Amino acid sequence: MNGPGEVRLVVENAAVRYGDLPVIADVSLEVGSSEIVSIVGPSGCGKTTLLRCVGGLTLLNGGQIRIDGQVVDKPLPSVSMVFQHFGLFPWKNLWNNIAYGLKLRGAPREEIERRVAAAIELVGLAGFEKSYPHQLSGGMQQRAGLARALVMEPRLLLMDEPFSAVDAQTREQLQFELLRIWDSRPTAMMFVTHAIDEAVLMGDRVVVLAGRPAHIRAVRKVDLPRPRDRKVVSSRPFINLRDQVWYDLFNHQGGAGT
Repeated sequence: MNGPGEVRLVVENAAVRYGDLPVIADVSLEVGSSEIVSIVGPSGCGKTTLLRCVGGLTLLNGGQIRIDGQVVDKPLPSVSMVFQHFGLFPWKNLWNNIAYGLKLRGAPREEIERRVAAAIELVGLAGFEKSYPHQLSGGMQQRAGLARALVMEPRLLLMDEPFSAVDAQTREQLQFELLRIWDSRPTAMMFVTHAIDEAVLMGDRVVVLAGRPAHIRAVRKVDLPRPRDRKVVSSRPFINLRDQVWYDLFNHQGGAGT
């Protein structure tokens, strides 16, 4: 299994309030440069809020977030985010949707051509460059959203329940597709999900958020070899880890794991 690499993301005593309502309290974690950290927790517990804070879209009320030593107080160009709803521009074809961020950054045309072609190939959408979002299936739209993030060559990839809007079969395909892509190009990733199986399958560590305000209830190390295939989900270590995370989520006295 790949090591986590150098520390890329540091979240230190993060706190968020909406008015008088505390949403997140005293959350601290790190993500290595070659590590996937899954964030799991009940619906509405603050997972997406935490991810938006890391992405610079929501500001903290306390604590600090640093990416490669830089304090996050706005969106950083080294960070890409993939949302659960695909967010594609309906009036742009696939190629232009994926090229949008590079054009906005003012990248040279030849570089745009090269990087967009590589990203489309990487997510398996070659041949659909001229297709518009309404002509693509849900799974293909999410692949396009992933390509739009990957084309920016981010140092940190933020995934906000990226597969929750597709059917179960497509979701499984996309999970292993993302793992394949990550194996070929490891980078720091925070993967938010409410699905325990998905959290264990994707992550090198699983961080369990719970409570109101949300805090870290447990952290579980995922000692499953990479690359991971479908056999891993029926293995005894996977099942044990899944059960431990379930216990952390639903047993209110649960403590931190290793």
